[in-house]
Amino acid sequence: MSFQSGRVTYCQFHHASAGPKADDALLELLAEHRFRETEIGAPNEVEVGWITGEHLFDTRFSFEKNLFGKAVLFAMRVDTHTVPSILKQAYKTMHIATAAEGNPSGFASRQQKKQAADMAADQLQADLAAGRFRKSKMVPILWDLATKTVYCGAAGNTISEKLASLFKQTFDLAIEPVSAGPMAMQVLSQRSALSGFETLRPSGFTGPPAKATVNMDDAGPTHDLSEPVVPWVAKAGDTKDFLGNEFALWLWHRQETSEGRIAINTDDGETEVFIVIDKTLDMDCAWDADGKQTLRGGAPTLMNEATAALRAGKWPRKLGLIVSDGHHQWELTLQADRMIVSSALLPEIHEADGPRDLAEHRLLLTRRLDGVLRGLYGAFLDERTQSNWPTKTQTIRKWIANRRRPAGTPAATTS
Repeated sequence: MSFQSGRVTYCQFHHASAGPKADDALLELLAEHRFRETEIGAPNEVEVGWITGEHLFDTRFSFEKNLFGKAVLFAMRVDTHTVPSILKQAYKTMHIATAAEGNPSGFASRQQKKQAADMAADQLQADLAAGRFRKSKMVPILWDLATKTVYCGAAGNTISEKLASLFKQTFDLAIEPVSAGPMAMQVLSQRSALSGFETLRPSGFTGPPAKATVNMDDAGPTHDLSEPVVPWVAKAGDTKDFLGNEFALWLWHRQETSEGRIAINTDDGETEVFIVIDKTLDMDCAWDADGKQTLRGGAPTLMNEATAALRAGKWPRKLGLIVSDGHHQWELTLQADRMIVSSALLPEIHEADGPRDLAEHRLLLTRRLDGVLRGLYGAFLDERTQSNWPTKTQTIRKWIANRRRPAGTPAATTS
């Protein structure tokens, strides 16, 4: 289970209403909505329910396994039952061939073909009921009751929809995904700085590429050519998710102009954080004019291809990060617009008095990582929402235009 061992991956959800207390009643709700296999007939295409997270079949919830102060650690089991289309066709073809053997013409009649299709369907239903096509997945869940935040150890539309539905059924709580836009609203709301948030628009860190100018001409004369269209945000759930990509570009700029040192505010007060972009850099054209670019290797921001991509109007979508708060260091990958943390390597825990103590340390380090990332995002938003942001945008434009790859830096691996 990723929150208890190995590298940590999570996306976030939030609920506005107060959640339950971390007590027996909560454990009883989890048990009531535990995972159960369909006992009679073919199962639904997707089956979900809660499990403890110890292993796939454990539904015996307890304080020791699942409750950690005001945090709840458990998992959602997701079983899918999907018959390969090639198998459906094979069953039908075999039944048709069997029916045709008894006909002088060697061909099955229309009625026999219909019967063959029915027989194939019955055979598939029997296979499904027997669990032949069952694929099981355990999705780790960390629920911080104090902050009303749910950390889900997997991403994707199906996982999000099933998690939201099961949370509603179990706890009567509506949870909403926290991508870059909603997270910005949360951070600014906590700082009483929401004024003007709704009017924020994508920043023009470069001029539009020639292809973008042609594309935007098709949108009509009222379209502002100085503003990127950020096509992936247009397809996402929140129109302010572009702030996550601007945040990633801002981190890149701060790495090269401030040695990666950034002062942030967290629940523990003000601290200085050090960041390095490393190993991974995925970029996409904010003007919807060119394709994507993937760079892999040490110091990807120093590669010639990274500079060329910036100048062509590409923004960071996903980046590898090394983050240190002076006491701990994390390595992770951040998908900026969706604020998804992947493969986060937690600091080493040198002393732990048993599995539960180890789990408690890991949960603290995971929530500390989230606090540091939110602090970094807050530092960016502090600048982004100031009236002098256009001036800072010009500073970043000049940085993009003038940056050079230092001699001796590695060449890129692109895909």
